Amino acid sequence: MSRATDTLQVFRDIIQLNPIKSVLPIATSAVREARNKDDFLNTVAKETGFNFKVLSEREEALYSYVGAIKSLHIPDSLFFDIGGGSLEIVYAERFKIKKVISLPLGALRLTNQFDGRRGKFTEKNLKDLKRYIWNLIPGKKDLGMSKSTKLVGVGGALRALARYEQRVSLYPLDKIHNYKISRKSLDYAISGLSKMNSDDIATIPVLGSSRAETIIAGSYVIETLMEKYDFSDLYVSNHGLREGALSIFLEDPKAYHDGYLTAEQIRKTIGVEDQRSTSPEKETFLNTLLSIKLISKRERKILGYAEKIMSERSSFSSPQSVFYSIMDEDIPLDHNDHLVLGLSLVHARHTKTSDWLFARYKTILSQQDKVSMKKISTLITLGKILERTKSKIELRQHGTRIIEIAIIQSRSTQKFLLKDALKKFETIFDVKIILSTRPYQGSSQSSVLEL
Repeated sequence: MSRATDTLQVFRDIIQLNPIKSVLPIATSAVREARNKDDFLNTVAKETGFNFKVLSEREEALYSYVGAIKSLHIPDSLFFDIGGGSLEIVYAERFKIKKVISLPLGALRLTNQFDGRRGKFTEKNLKDLKRYIWNLIPGKKDLGMSKSTKLVGVGGALRALARYEQRVSLYPLDKIHNYKISRKSLDYAISGLSKMNSDDIATIPVLGSSRAETIIAGSYVIETLMEKYDFSDLYVSNHGLREGALSIFLEDPKAYHDGYLTAEQIRKTIGVEDQRSTSPEKETFLNTLLSIKLISKRERKILGYAEKIMSERSSFSSPQSVFYSIMDEDIPLDHNDHLVLGLSLVHARHTKTSDWLFARYKTILSQQDKVSMKKISTLITLGKILERTKSKIELRQHGTRIIEIAIIQSRSTQKFLLKDALKKFETIFDVKIILSTRPYQGSSQSSVLEL
Protein backbone atom coordinates (compact mmCIF):
# COMPACT_ATOMS: atom_id res chain seq x y z
CA MET A 1 0.00 0.00 0.00
CA SER A 2 2.81 2.38 0.89
CA ARG A 3 4.72 1.72 -2.35
CA ALA A 4 1.56 2.16 -4.41
CA THR A 5 0.72 5.47 -2.72
CA ASP A 6 4.28 6.78 -3.17
CA THR A 7 4.21 5.88 -6.87
CA LEU A 8 0.82 7.55 -7.37
CA GLN A 9 2.13 10.73 -5.74
CA VAL A 10 4.90 10.79 -8.35
CA PHE A 11 2.26 10.35 -11.09
CA ARG A 12 0.21 13.19 -9.57
CA ASP A 13 3.22 15.53 -9.64
CA ILE A 14 3.97 14.64 -13.28
CA ILE A 15 0.34 15.27 -14.23
CA GLN A 16 0.32 18.65 -12.50
CA LEU A 17 3.35 19.70 -14.56
CA ASN A 18 1.44 19.05 -17.78
CA PRO A 19 -1.74 20.56 -19.28
CA ILE A 20 -3.87 17.50 -18.44
CA LYS A 21 -7.56 18.14 -17.83
CA SER A 22 -8.87 14.64 -17.14
CA VAL A 23 -7.46 11.59 -15.37
CA LEU A 24 -9.03 8.12 -15.53
CA PRO A 25 -7.70 6.10 -12.56
CA ILE A 26 -8.67 2.41 -12.84
CA ALA A 27 -7.88 -0.58 -10.63
CA THR A 28 -8.00 -4.27 -11.52
CA SER A 29 -8.02 -7.66 -9.79
CA ALA A 30 -5.44 -6.98 -7.07
CA VAL A 31 -7.58 -4.18 -5.64
CA ARG A 32 -10.90 -5.78 -6.60
CA GLU A 33 -10.15 -8.90 -4.54
CA ALA A 34 -8.39 -7.28 -1.57
CA ARG A 35 -10.20 -7.49 1.78
CA ASN A 36 -8.87 -4.05 2.71
CA LYS A 37 -9.90 -2.54 -0.65
CA ASP A 38 -11.92 0.32 0.86
CA ASP A 39 -9.15 1.32 3.29
CA PHE A 40 -6.63 1.34 0.46
CA LEU A 41 -8.81 3.42 -1.89
CA ASN A 42 -9.62 5.93 0.86
CA THR A 43 -5.92 6.33 1.66
CA VAL A 44 -5.06 6.81 -2.01
CA ALA A 45 -7.82 9.39 -2.48
CA LYS A 46 -6.74 11.30 0.62
CA GLU A 47 -3.00 11.34 -0.15
CA THR A 48 -3.05 11.66 -3.96
CA GLY A 49 -6.46 13.02 -4.95
CA PHE A 50 -7.12 10.07 -7.30
CA ASN A 51 -10.54 8.43 -6.98
CA PHE A 52 -10.09 5.00 -8.52
CA LYS A 53 -12.74 3.18 -10.50
CA VAL A 54 -12.49 -0.52 -9.57
CA LEU A 55 -13.25 -2.50 -12.70
CA SER A 56 -15.47 -5.55 -12.55
CA GLU A 57 -14.15 -8.75 -14.12
CA ARG A 58 -16.35 -8.10 -17.17
CA GLU A 59 -15.18 -4.49 -17.56
CA GLU A 60 -11.53 -5.46 -17.25
CA ALA A 61 -11.88 -8.13 -19.92
CA LEU A 62 -13.88 -5.95 -22.34
CA TYR A 63 -11.69 -2.85 -21.98
CA SER A 64 -8.62 -4.96 -22.77
CA TYR A 65 -10.38 -6.59 -25.71
CA VAL A 66 -11.43 -3.22 -27.17
CA GLY A 67 -7.92 -1.78 -26.81
CA ALA A 68 -6.32 -4.73 -28.60
CA ILE A 69 -8.87 -5.41 -31.33
CA LYS A 70 -9.31 -1.73 -32.19
CA SER A 71 -5.65 -1.70 -33.25
CA LEU A 72 -5.54 -5.19 -34.82
CA HIS A 73 -9.02 -5.38 -36.31
CA ILE A 74 -9.33 -9.18 -36.12
CA PRO A 75 -13.08 -10.02 -36.28
CA ASP A 76 -13.00 -13.64 -35.01
CA SER A 77 -10.73 -13.86 -31.99
CA LEU A 78 -10.04 -15.66 -28.76
CA PHE A 79 -8.54 -12.81 -26.80
CA PHE A 80 -6.72 -13.00 -23.49
CA ASP A 81 -5.11 -10.53 -21.11
CA ILE A 82 -2.69 -12.01 -18.59
CA GLY A 83 -2.04 -9.71 -15.67
CA GLY A 84 -0.48 -10.21 -12.27
CA GLY A 85 -3.61 -11.44 -10.54
CA SER A 86 -5.98 -12.75 -13.20
CA LEU A 87 -6.43 -14.00 -16.75
CA GLU A 88 -9.24 -12.41 -18.75
CA ILE A 89 -10.61 -14.26 -21.80
CA VAL A 90 -13.00 -12.86 -24.42
CA TYR A 91 -14.31 -14.86 -27.36
CA ALA A 92 -15.79 -12.85 -30.24
CA GLU A 93 -17.17 -13.59 -33.70
CA ARG A 94 -17.33 -10.72 -36.21
CA PHE A 95 -16.57 -8.38 -33.30
CA LYS A 96 -19.64 -9.67 -31.42
CA ILE A 97 -18.87 -10.82 -27.86
CA LYS A 98 -19.86 -14.44 -27.24
CA LYS A 99 -18.07 -15.26 -23.97
CA VAL A 100 -16.33 -13.30 -21.20
CA ILE A 101 -14.32 -15.29 -18.64
CA SER A 102 -12.09 -14.23 -15.73
CA LEU A 103 -9.81 -16.80 -14.08
CA PRO A 104 -7.36 -16.57 -11.12
CA LEU A 105 -4.40 -17.31 -13.41
CA GLY A 106 -2.31 -14.15 -13.12
CA ALA A 107 1.46 -14.53 -13.46
CA LEU A 108 2.30 -13.15 -9.99
CA ARG A 109 -0.48 -15.09 -8.28
CA LEU A 110 0.67 -18.38 -9.84
CA THR A 111 4.32 -17.67 -9.07
CA ASN A 112 3.50 -17.24 -5.38
CA GLN A 113 1.09 -20.17 -5.35
CA PHE A 114 3.54 -22.66 -6.87
CA ASP A 115 6.58 -21.69 -4.89
CA GLY A 116 8.44 -19.77 -7.57
CA ARG A 117 9.74 -17.49 -4.81
CA ARG A 118 12.68 -19.82 -4.29
CA GLY A 119 14.10 -18.47 -7.53
CA LYS A 120 13.44 -21.48 -9.72
CA PHE A 121 10.46 -23.76 -10.31
CA THR A 122 11.16 -27.42 -9.60
CA GLU A 123 10.15 -30.01 -12.18
CA LYS A 124 7.31 -31.15 -9.91
CA ASN A 125 6.09 -27.59 -9.41
CA LEU A 126 6.02 -27.03 -13.16
CA LYS A 127 3.95 -30.18 -13.67
CA ASP A 128 1.54 -29.12 -10.91
CA LEU A 129 1.36 -25.61 -12.39
CA LYS A 130 0.57 -26.95 -15.88
CA ARG A 131 -2.13 -29.30 -14.53
CA TYR A 132 -3.71 -26.50 -12.46
CA ILE A 133 -3.86 -24.13 -15.45
CA TRP A 134 -5.21 -26.83 -17.78
CA ASN A 135 -8.02 -27.76 -15.40
CA LEU A 136 -9.17 -24.15 -14.89
CA ILE A 137 -9.25 -23.13 -18.55
CA PRO A 138 -12.61 -24.11 -20.16
CA GLY A 139 -12.65 -26.63 -22.99
CA LYS A 140 -12.79 -25.82 -26.68
CA LYS A 141 -16.37 -27.10 -26.99
CA ASP A 142 -17.50 -24.80 -24.16
CA LEU A 143 -16.58 -21.77 -26.29
CA GLY A 144 -17.85 -23.09 -29.62
CA MET A 145 -15.07 -21.42 -31.57
CA SER A 146 -15.23 -21.03 -35.34
CA LYS A 147 -12.40 -22.31 -37.55
CA SER A 148 -11.40 -18.76 -38.50
CA THR A 149 -10.68 -17.78 -34.87
CA LYS A 150 -7.26 -16.28 -34.14
CA LEU A 151 -5.57 -16.22 -30.73
CA VAL A 152 -4.75 -12.67 -29.62
CA GLY A 153 -3.06 -11.70 -26.38
CA VAL A 154 -1.88 -8.76 -24.29
CA GLY A 155 -0.11 -8.39 -20.96
CA GLY A 156 3.35 -7.71 -19.58
CA ALA A 157 4.29 -11.39 -19.41
CA LEU A 158 3.33 -11.91 -23.07
CA ARG A 159 5.21 -8.84 -24.28
CA ALA A 160 8.31 -9.93 -22.36
CA LEU A 161 8.03 -13.46 -23.76
CA ALA A 162 7.60 -12.09 -27.31
CA ARG A 163 10.71 -9.91 -26.94
CA TYR A 164 12.66 -12.90 -25.66
CA GLU A 165 11.44 -15.11 -28.52
CA GLN A 166 12.48 -12.40 -31.02
CA ARG A 167 15.92 -12.28 -29.40
CA VAL A 168 16.34 -16.07 -29.57
CA SER A 169 15.18 -16.23 -33.22
CA LEU A 170 17.32 -13.19 -34.22
CA TYR A 171 14.23 -11.38 -35.47
CA PRO A 172 15.45 -8.19 -37.22
CA LEU A 173 12.44 -5.92 -36.65
CA ASP A 174 12.18 -4.13 -33.30
CA LYS A 175 8.40 -4.27 -33.03
CA ILE A 176 6.04 -6.20 -30.76
CA HIS A 177 2.59 -5.05 -31.92
CA ASN A 178 0.92 -7.58 -34.25
CA TYR A 179 3.90 -9.90 -33.93
CA LYS A 180 2.98 -13.50 -34.74
CA ILE A 181 4.57 -16.22 -32.61
CA SER A 182 4.38 -19.83 -33.73
CA ARG A 183 3.64 -22.50 -31.17
CA LYS A 184 6.89 -24.27 -32.03
CA SER A 185 9.06 -21.20 -31.44
CA LEU A 186 7.12 -20.36 -28.27
CA ASP A 187 7.69 -23.86 -26.86
CA TYR A 188 11.40 -23.54 -27.63
CA ALA A 189 11.67 -20.17 -25.86
CA ILE A 190 9.77 -21.40 -22.79
CA SER A 191 11.89 -24.54 -22.63
CA GLY A 192 15.01 -22.38 -22.41
CA LEU A 193 13.58 -20.07 -19.74
CA SER A 194 12.35 -22.99 -17.60
CA LYS A 195 15.93 -24.17 -17.10
CA MET A 196 17.01 -20.82 -15.63
CA ASN A 197 16.55 -19.36 -12.17
CA SER A 198 15.24 -15.84 -11.64
CA ASP A 199 18.75 -14.37 -11.23
CA ASP A 200 19.78 -15.73 -14.64
CA ILE A 201 16.58 -14.46 -16.26
CA ALA A 202 17.12 -11.01 -14.74
CA THR A 203 20.38 -10.67 -16.71
CA ILE A 204 18.57 -11.04 -20.06
CA PRO A 205 18.23 -7.44 -21.35
CA VAL A 206 14.78 -7.86 -22.93
CA LEU A 207 13.36 -9.31 -19.69
CA GLY A 208 15.19 -7.76 -16.75
CA SER A 209 14.45 -8.01 -13.04
CA SER A 210 10.87 -6.76 -13.36
CA ARG A 211 9.75 -9.96 -15.16
CA ALA A 212 12.35 -12.40 -13.86
CA GLU A 213 10.19 -13.96 -11.15
CA THR A 214 6.85 -14.11 -13.01
CA ILE A 215 7.79 -14.88 -16.64
CA ILE A 216 7.79 -18.67 -16.17
CA ALA A 217 4.27 -18.86 -14.70
CA GLY A 218 2.96 -16.39 -17.28
CA SER A 219 4.58 -18.37 -20.10
CA TYR A 220 2.94 -21.60 -18.94
CA VAL A 221 -0.50 -19.95 -19.04
CA ILE A 222 0.10 -18.76 -22.62
CA GLU A 223 1.51 -22.12 -23.72
CA THR A 224 -1.46 -23.97 -22.20
CA LEU A 225 -3.94 -21.71 -24.01
CA MET A 226 -2.29 -22.52 -27.34
CA GLU A 227 -2.16 -26.23 -26.56
CA LYS A 228 -5.68 -26.65 -25.18
CA TYR A 229 -7.32 -24.72 -28.01
CA ASP A 230 -4.95 -26.10 -30.66
CA PHE A 231 -3.65 -22.77 -32.00
CA SER A 232 -0.54 -22.87 -34.17
CA ASP A 233 0.05 -19.10 -33.93
CA LEU A 234 -0.47 -16.28 -31.44
CA TYR A 235 -0.82 -12.56 -32.25
CA VAL A 236 0.61 -10.07 -29.75
CA SER A 237 -1.01 -6.68 -29.16
CA ASN A 238 0.84 -3.75 -27.64
CA HIS A 239 -2.53 -2.13 -26.85
CA GLY A 240 -4.86 -3.33 -24.13
CA LEU A 241 -6.67 -2.20 -21.01
CA ARG A 242 -5.53 1.42 -20.92
CA GLU A 243 -6.16 2.07 -24.61
CA GLY A 244 -9.53 0.33 -24.38
CA ALA A 245 -10.66 2.29 -21.32
CA LEU A 246 -9.58 5.57 -22.95
CA SER A 247 -11.30 4.72 -26.26
CA ILE A 248 -14.57 3.84 -24.55
CA PHE A 249 -14.43 6.99 -22.40
CA LEU A 250 -13.86 9.19 -25.47
CA GLU A 251 -16.62 7.43 -27.43
CA ASP A 252 -19.21 7.38 -24.63
CA PRO A 253 -18.27 8.89 -21.22
CA LYS A 254 -21.61 7.86 -19.72
CA ALA A 255 -21.07 4.20 -20.63
CA TYR A 256 -17.61 4.37 -19.10
CA HIS A 257 -18.85 5.82 -15.80
CA ASP A 258 -21.90 3.54 -15.64
CA GLY A 259 -19.71 0.50 -16.12
CA TYR A 260 -22.06 -1.26 -18.53
CA LEU A 261 -21.02 -1.71 -22.15
CA THR A 262 -23.43 -2.84 -24.81
CA ALA A 263 -22.44 -4.85 -27.87
CA GLU A 264 -23.21 -1.85 -30.07
CA GLN A 265 -20.96 0.43 -27.99
CA ILE A 266 -18.10 -2.05 -28.27
CA ARG A 267 -18.47 -2.42 -32.05
CA LYS A 268 -18.75 1.36 -32.47
CA THR A 269 -15.61 1.95 -30.42
CA ILE A 270 -13.63 -0.66 -32.34
CA GLY A 271 -14.87 0.82 -35.62
CA VAL A 272 -14.17 -0.40 -39.12
CA GLU A 273 -10.99 -0.08 -41.16
CA ASP A 274 -10.53 3.58 -41.94
CA GLN A 275 -9.55 3.31 -45.57
CA ARG A 276 -9.34 6.54 -47.51
CA SER A 277 -12.19 6.96 -49.98
CA THR A 278 -11.02 7.19 -53.58
CA SER A 279 -12.69 8.54 -56.70
CA PRO A 280 -14.97 6.13 -58.60
CA GLU A 281 -12.59 6.19 -61.59
CA LYS A 282 -9.57 5.32 -59.46
CA GLU A 283 -11.52 2.61 -57.64
CA THR A 284 -12.51 1.13 -61.00
CA PHE A 285 -8.90 1.31 -62.21
CA LEU A 286 -7.60 -0.55 -59.14
CA ASN A 287 -10.42 -3.10 -59.26
CA THR A 288 -9.57 -3.77 -62.91
CA LEU A 289 -5.93 -4.33 -62.00
CA LEU A 290 -7.17 -6.74 -59.35
CA SER A 291 -9.54 -8.58 -61.69
CA ILE A 292 -6.86 -9.15 -64.37
CA LYS A 293 -4.46 -10.25 -61.61
CA LEU A 294 -1.89 -7.50 -62.05
CA ILE A 295 -2.18 -6.82 -58.31
CA SER A 296 -3.28 -9.04 -55.43
CA LYS A 297 -5.82 -8.34 -52.69
CA ARG A 298 -2.91 -8.03 -50.28
CA GLU A 299 -1.21 -5.40 -52.47
CA ARG A 300 -4.50 -3.52 -52.86
CA LYS A 301 -4.89 -3.44 -49.07
CA ILE A 302 -1.35 -2.18 -48.48
CA LEU A 303 -1.82 0.49 -51.17
CA GLY A 304 -4.92 1.69 -49.31
CA TYR A 305 -2.86 2.29 -46.16
CA ALA A 306 -0.13 3.98 -48.22
CA GLU A 307 -2.66 6.43 -49.68
CA LYS A 308 -4.06 7.15 -46.23
CA ILE A 309 -0.59 7.88 -44.83
CA MET A 310 0.25 10.15 -47.77
CA SER A 311 -2.98 12.10 -47.28
CA GLU A 312 -2.13 12.72 -43.61
CA ARG A 313 1.51 13.73 -44.05
CA SER A 314 2.49 16.55 -46.34
CA SER A 315 6.27 16.25 -46.12
CA PHE A 316 9.08 14.13 -44.71
CA SER A 317 12.65 14.98 -43.85
CA SER A 318 14.29 11.93 -45.42
CA PRO A 319 13.37 8.50 -46.87
CA GLN A 320 14.70 6.76 -43.74
CA SER A 321 12.58 9.02 -41.54
CA VAL A 322 9.57 8.00 -43.64
CA PHE A 323 10.30 4.33 -43.04
CA TYR A 324 10.99 4.45 -39.31
CA SER A 325 8.06 6.73 -38.53
CA ILE A 326 5.72 4.37 -40.41
CA MET A 327 7.13 1.27 -38.71
CA ASP A 328 6.72 2.98 -35.34
CA GLU A 329 2.94 3.19 -35.88
CA ASP A 330 0.58 0.42 -34.74
CA ILE A 331 -1.75 -0.38 -37.65
CA PRO A 332 -3.80 -3.50 -38.54
CA LEU A 333 -1.12 -5.05 -40.78
CA ASP A 334 1.09 -8.02 -39.98
CA HIS A 335 4.81 -7.36 -39.86
CA ASN A 336 5.54 -8.44 -43.45
CA ASP A 337 2.76 -6.26 -44.88
CA HIS A 338 3.80 -3.40 -42.60
CA LEU A 339 7.39 -3.64 -43.88
CA VAL A 340 6.19 -3.71 -47.51
CA LEU A 341 4.11 -0.59 -46.78
CA GLY A 342 7.09 1.32 -45.39
CA LEU A 343 9.43 0.12 -48.11
CA SER A 344 6.94 1.03 -50.87
CA LEU A 345 6.66 4.62 -49.68
CA VAL A 346 10.46 4.87 -49.48
CA HIS A 347 10.91 3.23 -52.91
CA ALA A 348 8.61 5.84 -54.45
CA ARG A 349 11.14 8.47 -53.38
CA HIS A 350 14.54 6.79 -53.28
CA THR A 351 15.19 3.31 -54.66
CA LYS A 352 18.68 2.91 -53.18
CA THR A 353 17.41 3.53 -49.65
CA SER A 354 14.56 1.06 -50.10
CA ASP A 355 16.98 -1.56 -51.43
CA TRP A 356 19.27 -1.02 -48.43
CA LEU A 357 16.37 -1.32 -46.01
CA PHE A 358 15.05 -4.41 -47.80
CA ALA A 359 18.44 -6.09 -47.37
CA ARG A 360 18.35 -5.30 -43.67
CA TYR A 361 15.11 -7.25 -43.23
CA LYS A 362 15.69 -9.90 -45.90
CA THR A 363 15.50 -12.76 -43.38
CA ILE A 364 11.77 -12.13 -42.93
CA LEU A 365 10.98 -10.86 -46.43
CA SER A 366 10.65 -12.74 -49.71
CA GLN A 367 11.29 -11.91 -53.36
CA GLN A 368 7.52 -11.64 -53.78
CA ASP A 369 7.58 -8.92 -51.11
CA LYS A 370 10.12 -7.06 -53.26
CA VAL A 371 7.86 -7.37 -56.30
CA SER A 372 4.91 -6.10 -54.25
CA MET A 373 7.00 -3.17 -53.01
CA LYS A 374 7.80 -2.14 -56.60
CA LYS A 375 4.20 -2.52 -57.79
CA ILE A 376 2.79 -0.47 -54.91
CA SER A 377 5.53 2.14 -55.31
CA THR A 378 4.71 2.52 -59.02
CA LEU A 379 0.99 2.94 -58.28
CA ILE A 380 1.81 5.51 -55.56
CA THR A 381 3.87 7.57 -58.03
CA LEU A 382 1.24 7.30 -60.77
CA GLY A 383 -1.53 8.21 -58.34
CA LYS A 384 0.38 11.28 -57.12
CA ILE A 385 0.81 12.58 -60.69
CA LEU A 386 -2.88 12.08 -61.49
CA GLU A 387 -4.02 13.64 -58.21
CA ARG A 388 -1.89 16.76 -58.54
CA THR A 389 -2.91 17.33 -62.16
CA LYS A 390 -6.53 16.49 -61.33
CA SER A 391 -6.58 13.88 -64.09
CA LYS A 392 -8.61 10.69 -64.28
CA ILE A 393 -7.56 7.27 -65.50
CA GLU A 394 -9.28 4.45 -67.37
CA LEU A 395 -7.94 1.00 -68.20
CA ARG A 396 -8.89 -1.61 -70.77
CA GLN A 397 -7.29 -4.98 -71.40
CA HIS A 398 -6.30 -6.07 -74.92
CA GLY A 399 -5.03 -9.63 -74.88
CA THR A 400 -2.99 -11.18 -72.10
CA ARG A 401 -0.18 -8.65 -71.63
CA ILE A 402 -1.45 -5.57 -73.48
CA ILE A 403 -3.46 -2.87 -71.70
CA GLU A 404 -4.79 0.47 -72.84
CA ILE A 405 -4.61 3.34 -70.38
CA ALA A 406 -6.57 6.51 -71.07
CA ILE A 407 -5.73 9.69 -69.14
CA ILE A 408 -8.54 12.25 -68.98
CA GLN A 409 -7.00 15.63 -68.24
CA SER A 410 -8.64 18.49 -66.40
CA ARG A 411 -5.46 20.56 -66.57
CA SER A 412 -2.04 20.19 -68.14
CA THR A 413 -0.68 16.70 -67.46
CA GLN A 414 3.03 16.40 -66.71
CA LYS A 415 3.70 14.27 -69.82
CA PHE A 416 7.36 13.51 -69.10
CA LEU A 417 6.65 12.41 -65.52
CA LEU A 418 3.62 10.44 -66.68
CA LYS A 419 5.52 8.66 -69.43
CA ASP A 420 8.36 7.85 -67.01
CA ALA A 421 5.91 6.41 -64.46
CA LEU A 422 4.18 4.28 -67.10
CA LYS A 423 7.50 2.97 -68.44
CA LYS A 424 8.22 1.71 -64.95
CA PHE A 425 4.68 0.30 -64.86
CA GLU A 426 5.40 -1.69 -68.06
CA THR A 427 8.63 -3.11 -66.64
CA ILE A 428 7.35 -4.00 -63.17
CA PHE A 429 3.95 -5.34 -64.23
CA ASP A 430 5.39 -7.03 -67.35
CA VAL A 431 2.82 -5.56 -69.77
CA LYS A 432 2.74 -3.42 -72.92
CA ILE A 433 0.85 -0.14 -72.48
CA ILE A 434 -1.07 1.78 -75.14
CA LEU A 435 -1.44 5.30 -73.72
CA SER A 436 -4.00 7.81 -74.91
CA THR A 437 -4.97 11.21 -73.48
CA ARG A 438 -8.10 13.35 -73.70
CA PRO A 439 -8.28 16.98 -72.54
CA TYR A 440 -11.56 16.47 -70.65
CA GLN A 441 -14.36 13.96 -70.40
CA GLY A 442 -16.65 14.02 -73.43
CA SER A 443 -14.11 15.71 -75.69
CA SER A 444 -13.65 14.23 -79.15
CA GLN A 445 -10.02 15.30 -79.24
CA SER A 446 -7.56 12.63 -78.22
CA SER A 447 -3.95 11.69 -78.78
CA VAL A 448 -1.87 8.56 -78.46
CA LEU A 449 1.52 8.88 -76.80
CA GLU A 450 4.45 6.56 -77.47
CA LEU A 451 6.16 5.41 -74.31
